[in-house]
Amino acid sequence: MSIKDLHVYDWKFKKYKEMIIRDGFYIPVLNVFLYAATSDFYLTTIIIQKLYVVNYYYHYEHLYHFVPHPYNWVKQFVRFTDTGHLVSFLYYFYPQTLPIAHNVHFMITFAYWISKLFLGMGDLDQKNTDPYLSAYEKCWTISNHGLVYLIIVYRMLTGDQCNNYFTTMDFYYTALWLYSWGIFIYIPWRCFTGDPVYSILANDTPLKTVFMAVVLMNSCAYISNYVGYLLTKCELLK
Repeated sequence: MSIKDLHVYDWKFKKYKEMIIRDGFYIPVLNVFLYAATSDFYLTTIIIQKLYVVNYYYHYEHLYHFVPHPYNWVKQFVRFTDTGHLVSFLYYFYPQTLPIAHNVHFMITFAYWISKLFLGMGDLDQKNTDPYLSAYEKCWTISNHGLVYLIIVYRMLTGDQCNNYFTTMDFYYTALWLYSWGIFIYIPWRCFTGDPVYSILANDTPLKTVFMAVVLMNSCAYISNYVGYLLTKCELLK
């Protein structure tokens, strides 16, 4: 083997090493070790989901120009989906917050997929053109819009406690969560950066579509609480 071949192999090794770290290919492996250490699928899932988002915006911050560099990583805290990471940990440490965790993830899951399938919502943050990296990113997008909700529902259905959750007050807390995000995060971000965050809320989107998106989110907030009530009725748990 020549010196030239060694340099080629060294270059390829460094390239693959960089890609594994930059694009988060190490995270599924880390997931296995985390689960082996904790034996808690829910905790492992919420950790790696947030870790992937942090990893992505850390390494691809330079592709975004919403705010002065190097601060575009703050975009990871702007979307409503990003509040799901917060409520996931809130529920883990304080199980009594189950209603708000269920309802927020219900909205994240169903509002996203309905908007995607029926309102034509696209991904404004998609920057990679490599088909393999794009496919990998889509897997994480799917995971972030459904997996945690499925785990929460499973825990609700297999739980043996009757707590009479999902009251009217829980719905008010859900609405407060949604509107707090809209008023204190989304609106200031959009006014400051001009970034609509979601394509169906862009300036050139028909008002009918924007109206339908707003109605969808509010409907999901109400329906989520009712679905949670049905899933945790004491009669179902006896």
